[in-house]
Amino acid sequence: MISKFLASQLRQPSGWFGKQIISRVLNRDNAGMNKLALRMLNLESADEHVLELGFGGGYLLKNILKKPGVKTVSGIDISPEMVDFCRKRFASDIKRGKLELKCSSTVEKEYFDHKFTKICTVNTIYFWSDVKQTLTQLHQILEEKGSLVICFNCKGFLQKTTLPKHGFEVYDNEEVKYLMQDVGFKNIKWIMNSEPKEQFICIAGEK
Repeated sequence: MISKFLASQLRQPSGWFGKQIISRVLNRDNAGMNKLALRMLNLESADEHVLELGFGGGYLLKNILKKPGVKTVSGIDISPEMVDFCRKRFASDIKRGKLELKCSSTVEKEYFDHKFTKICTVNTIYFWSDVKQTLTQLHQILEEKGSLVICFNCKGFLQKTTLPKHGFEVYDNEEVKYLMQDVGFKNIKWIMNSEPKEQFICIAGEK
């Protein structure tokens, strides 16, 4: 019962528990992934427009916003609690028009008024109802030569937990690479962290 509850909170933090506990846990436990995602985004140009899918407590958003070449940042999350939390946390960035946050699960191109140079997502791929369709939609909202970075826990690592029993679809790097190639991503590369307590993959591809 507890495992099922925690799995549902990791998928979509809600209520007091989600806002006060899960947001902090996500920021702490995803720190290694977020740091690697930021590195692989390579936000070095002078005109970056970035989208984060599933921003949670805002750890990665905070660091993306600090990059001098980043002009605009957009974030979508399915949790109203996380959206509310981050709207308060980043109120000044929202007020000056640098950051926009939406509560949604859609990444259809009609939902955005511009395309992005970079898109990133950390620990969300397990919950996509149709991975190929979502990757196709992300490919459509990227600018030419834009890149997508996906970070996720290793399949073997998650299979040792109870999470796959509670709706977590698990993947390895080759499966995600194949899916990305199938919808048009190229120059795909990945970095794997294989420490015993933190086994994850960050994979990047270009449009």
